[in-house]
Amino acid sequence: MQMSWVRLKAAGAMAAIMVVLLGAGLPAARAQDGDAVVIVNGQPISRTRMVELLMEARGLELMQQLIVLELAKEETRRLKLRVTADDVQGEYERALARIAPTVDAQGQSLTAEERQKALEILLQEKGLSLTEFKIGMERNAHLRKAVEREFQIDDATLREEFARLYGEKAEVRHIQVGDVSGLHEALNRLDKNNDFADVARAVSQNPDTAPNGGLLPPFAFNDETLAPVLREAAFSMKPGEVSKPIHVGAWWHILKLERRLPSPDVRFEDVREQVERSLQDRVIPQQMNRLITTLYQKADVKVLDTALRKKYAQFVKESLPMQPVVGP
Repeated sequence: MQMSWVRLKAAGAMAAIMVVLLGAGLPAARAQDGDAVVIVNGQPISRTRMVELLMEARGLELMQQLIVLELAKEETRRLKLRVTADDVQGEYERALARIAPTVDAQGQSLTAEERQKALEILLQEKGLSLTEFKIGMERNAHLRKAVEREFQIDDATLREEFARLYGEKAEVRHIQVGDVSGLHEALNRLDKNNDFADVARAVSQNPDTAPNGGLLPPFAFNDETLAPVLREAAFSMKPGEVSKPIHVGAWWHILKLERRLPSPDVRFEDVREQVERSLQDRVIPQQMNRLITTLYQKADVKVLDTALRKKYAQFVKESLPMQPVVGP
């Protein structure tokens, strides 16, 4: 689930310090300090106070994660499916493969320590603790088990995926803006014969493609990762041609077709297994997200804590349907 995270590493470090101090021969807490977790120069810091602060800072986010985990576990119990530690480890390996492949961009092999470091950096950027990440992996293991139980692939669907992977592709640059003023600025620059890639770098609001001059990965005509209107526009243009502005949802897009990539000389039968794996890797996470959204919307959740109840009600109002939960 994507949301605004607050880091818990400081809390983890504090807990470790407490263990050291409490075991280092410090005077025992006074009777009235029985709730203390640490004593600083004779002054106790109570467990109650720490819990209050953690609940205020992280209570809603952690509660949401635990709710989603419980819903996923309840679904596998209902289906009489068993989720093992190996299943959870499999989710961890999938996540690690996405975050840190076994080789870097230069083709150099990465050590286990380097891959783990890459994971830690990503979690820090997202404000996630390793404990929260592990909760997510357990949740995903239950969701995957439930989805795979019903997942079926027929030959027609496989051939559609084959066409998506191995059919003719378009390589396109795009400029993406969310307001009319940005659109006008992009069009004015293009009218002055500025290079399309330079305009994309300067104006496009897509954080992933703008630094690369708006270049999108090559895509096939039936690639569902792009809106149909964008695919249709791309495949209707000639190399070097620039489209008129295209409105998709809240965004405006301007496309430039760089080139068309012909289909490789590959037979479906020779790559059937790879195509099936690709389809599973793409579709199963989508179905996992749909499943947990459905379970969440149907769930009877009673929040007993007064402060968290108000925050939770606001979250449900603003955030459902839920953001994707698969991945770190």
